[in-house]
Amino acid sequence: MVMTPYERLKAMVEKREVDRPGVSVWKHFFLDDRYVSDHVKRTIAFQDMNDWDFIKIMTTNVHMEAQFGAAVKWTATEGDRTVVKARPIKSPHGFRTMKAPEVTAGALGKEIEVAKRLADHYHGKVPVIATVDTPASYLKALYCGFEDPSRFGEVIRYYQDDLKEGLKVMTEVTVKLTEEYAKAGVDGIFFATNVANKHYLTEEEYKELLLPSDLETVKAAEGKTWFNILHIHGDGEVFFDLLVNALPVQAVNWHTVTTTVSLKEGAEKTDKILIGGVDHMKDFAILNREELVKKMKERVKDAADSVPANRLIIATGCSVIPPSIPDARIGVLKDVVDEVYGR
Repeated sequence: MVMTPYERLKAMVEKREVDRPGVSVWKHFFLDDRYVSDHVKRTIAFQDMNDWDFIKIMTTNVHMEAQFGAAVKWTATEGDRTVVKARPIKSPHGFRTMKAPEVTAGALGKEIEVAKRLADHYHGKVPVIATVDTPASYLKALYCGFEDPSRFGEVIRYYQDDLKEGLKVMTEVTVKLTEEYAKAGVDGIFFATNVANKHYLTEEEYKELLLPSDLETVKAAEGKTWFNILHIHGDGEVFFDLLVNALPVQAVNWHTVTTTVSLKEGAEKTDKILIGGVDHMKDFAILNREELVKKMKERVKDAADSVPANRLIIATGCSVIPPSIPDARIGVLKDVVDEVYGR
């Protein structure tokens, strides 16, 4: 029997058999995401074109900075990211003066409204997942963003007292944001960390300094949503075992192709649903369609050989697919899954 996306993921969560592995891809819509109606329409179009097994809502890449008062420069083309003109936190001591904003208004209010409209549209048909970064990841965005990550490493090493004050405020914000997403009707959160690796700190430091705020945020969704995903962002050596064992989520997504933990190794470490198998930067950049189909078939086979079908969602390890990649090229992955599993 052919399952719907909702039925398939429900069966996975309940550890029942499924008709095939899941499949999903998500990407930023930089020209559309500044307006609620445009963002919703573009997300629906991308979903309906491909029939993904869940929808990971892509926030604007500057929503938390904007909520804390940063001026942003919206992109004029789909191929460019929206940028922050000046970060809200100018120095590590600025974390001490942070004030928690109201999450139901402003930039965050828009994200919640997008989630509500999508959850209403796909209720009971396709799981809708809202993105929530870890408190530390949001603090990094307020201070230096992705452009100069080493500066946040310096904060962790030399200004922990300042950082702890910022974490108190940002944890309050992320908990409230998570609760509002749950009220909006989403099926889960995509809880993303981009500092859980040895580039920033040791596992013990992460466990002591950052894990408590992460745990508090995820627990705000516990019992209110049913399909929560941990995303561990970054290449190289990430804190896979620590986070997967500590956080009460149903699934985990990470850079399975470029970290020290492969899909096969992940399946041996945890019984959670695993999401990955595709390189977000290189695979969809293949211009020749025949070569792209060949690569996707290799990725699908490798993933299926590594993880049981009822614990596998074939997807990218990250959302930062180059915005220049056309939607049609991304859809080749779903075409291949349909071909392999006889749809």
